Amino acid sequence: MRGVLFLLVCCSLAVGLAGCGGSGGNGVSKAEYQSELAKISAQAGAAHQAVEQGAPQAATVAQLQTLLRQFAAAEQRIGDEVANLKVPSDAKAANAELAKGQHDDAAEIRAVLPQLAKYKTVHQAFGLLERLGSTKGGREGAAALAELKRLGYTPGG
Repeated sequence: MRGVLFLLVCCSLAVGLAGCGGSGGNGVSKAEYQSELAKISAQAGAAHQAVEQGAPQAATVAQLQTLLRQFAAAEQRIGDEVANLKVPSDAKAANAELAKGQHDDAAEIRAVLPQLAKYKTVHQAFGLLERLGSTKGGREGAAALAELKRLGYTPGG
């Protein structure tokens, strides 16, 4: 079960960004950008919490599909918000990759939903999710986060 939850949230966790100070050029400061990312991070945290709490409680495959559909919608919305941020010049590529990762993660989750319908139990459906492994969106988000960290937009950077 933990593997499934990791799969579902690995990309979105990349949005968990915070920090302070500095100027980023292009009319938006590093602090302003980080503040906006922190707001989005709180939304991503709420989406993750809903999956983490809801998945073990799902009694039917239909309930699991509903939970995942809601999570995909949150991923899409978060990706839209990231894509619409004003971004310092040096972070534009990483921000775009982060938004793409969110969007791709949402699409990948939506693509799995019909496949889950063929399973009779939630346990069987979780088996499919675990076999899927890491997602393209998750890899994109992780790469974007690593770049934002290297640029100093995330803690430890």
